[in-house]
Order: sequence, then C-alpha cells, then structure tokens
Amino acid sequence: MDDARANQIKATLDAELRNADPNVGIAFGVDLFAAFRKRAWLTLETFGVLGTTLFAQKLPAYGKSHCAFATWDVPDEGFQVGKNA
Repeated sequence: MDDARANQIKATLDAELRNADPNVGIAFGVDLFAAFRKRAWLTLETFGVLGTTLFAQKLPAYGKSHCAFATWDVPDEGFQVGKNA
C-alpha cells in the first residue's frame, strides 16, 4: 500500500473515531494492519480486564487506547470500529 492510500484511510479512521468511545477496539483488514504497523501508527499498549491491571498484557493499539487487531473478516484495506457500550 502506498503512502497516499495509507494516509487517506488513516484520515477516514481518525474521523470515525471522533464519535467513538475512547476505548472501543478496531478490527483491521490484514493488509491495512500491516501498513499501519509498518508506519508505526500501531503501538503496543497495556490492556487489562475492565480497564484495570487485572490480567494486563501488551496488545497492539491505535491511538494508545484503541485495541487493534487484524482479521480476515474485514476487507484487506478496510477497518471496522467497535460500537460504544
């Protein structure tokens, strides 16, 4: 994926996240996840049960608070933001 396309998708994701809860997860298509990782837009952050340190572990994150994961259930260059509780 070239930089222009990656930046376009990132801008769309950022716009969608403005209306989302700060802790919802994001499902990334496999290619998009790799593109975001390559550009260091994903980091490893510590997540625990219900926002506590219980069973905490480092997981991929976008924007420090959104758990991020790759799935083949989303188009390769697509994403799906979780719903607010």
